Amino acid sequence: MRDYKNVRVPGKYRRTPVRTTVRRVDAGMGRGKRNSPAAGALGTIIALILTVALCYGAWEGYAWLTHAEMFLVAGVDVKGVHRVREEEVRAMADLFTGQNIFRVDPAAAVKRARANPWVEDVRIERKLPNRISMEFTERSPRAVLLAVNGRYLVDSGGTVITAVAQGDPVLAAMPVVSIRDWRAVPGEPVTGGVLNDAFTLLDALAARGGWEPGAVTVKADSAETVAIIYANREFRIGCGNYEEKLRRLGEIVSDMNRQGIEYTAVELRPERQAAVMVVKDRNTGHGVRGKGKKQRG
Repeated sequence: MRDYKNVRVPGKYRRTPVRTTVRRVDAGMGRGKRNSPAAGALGTIIALILTVALCYGAWEGYAWLTHAEMFLVAGVDVKGVHRVREEEVRAMADLFTGQNIFRVDPAAAVKRARANPWVEDVRIERKLPNRISMEFTERSPRAVLLAVNGRYLVDSGGTVITAVAQGDPVLAAMPVVSIRDWRAVPGEPVTGGVLNDAFTLLDALAARGGWEPGAVTVKADSAETVAIIYANREFRIGCGNYEEKLRRLGEIVSDMNRQGIEYTAVELRPERQAAVMVVKDRNTGHGVRGKGKKQRG
């Protein structure tokens, strides 16, 4: 085997390596920019002038918008008002009338509107060029709350709305929820008793039928003492499982009526037991049926 390491190659077969030469070419403009402080200062001055001009134009535009007569509020459109008094609505509208539409404070007006217990929410919008729109969402009474300091309307969310005087026609049409140890404050939620359970019971009564809403009072001091007062009788049923309890109560009442037994109270107990407080017999002085009656299956 031949060793090609030390073989000489003839000159005619040798190639001269190609070398790349890099030259720098001065175009003339780059150096001028780098070395011209006057041009940089001029650009800065022009930018500053443009900025000042834009700020001045924006200020003049703002001044014109906030003082132009065409943008003075000429009226307020009100929607959704049924129970808020008209004078209160006018007082809210007066906050805008005559002011520039871009300078009114909707947040302040919303805060004032929500101070009214009837108002659940209000949406205020600008209507260019010169009108304001106010759309109210009012609270809907769910029941009459009988508190320690009087009767009050309360909505389904448990917020106290306003006081109700004795003899008000609304009392004849709405159920009553009694919470003896709670003091009601208009605009504040009810946190005492078991108001939500009372509402659930009222819904169950409405679904079952046969109960006149305006004649129903639900005692809701605590979960253990939930009771219905109806037709001068008290039905103590406790909290929860209202559909089944009302069915049992219906069987007991039907049994009492069938036997002609006068009673003042019924208390449902576990294991299909029920206590019935009967009216005393005038002749004997004893009740027709004492407590501890077992419900018939």
